[in-house]
Amino acid sequence: MTTRATRTFIAQRASAVLLLPFVIWVVWSLAALAGAEPSQMRAWLTEPVTAVLFAAFIVISAFHMRIGLAEIIEDYVHSGAKGVFMTLNWLAAIAVGAAAIYAAYALAFSS
Repeated sequence: MTTRATRTFIAQRASAVLLLPFVIWVVWSLAALAGAEPSQMRAWLTEPVTAVLFAAFIVISAFHMRIGLAEIIEDYVHSGAKGVFMTLNWLAAIAVGAAAIYAAYALAFSS
């Protein structure tokens, strides 16, 4: 049976490994679009595959951020505010993920 710390460790490393191909894709794509007009960037983002991949990148990043920030809060906050910060951390990650999904939908699947 694994402990919560072990599950957190594995989740942090797994999300980091999942992010690697996304980071390479985003950097490569943005380098290819360097100097492009805003309309070209929007056209790239409105492609359904690109929008979904970009949303997945942001959602996984938010998950990874939540785990890392939770570790910082647990290590450095020693007051009663720890629970408030942990809740805010969860809410921020959910808000970022939801905003990414909504933005992908709005860009790629709305007329």
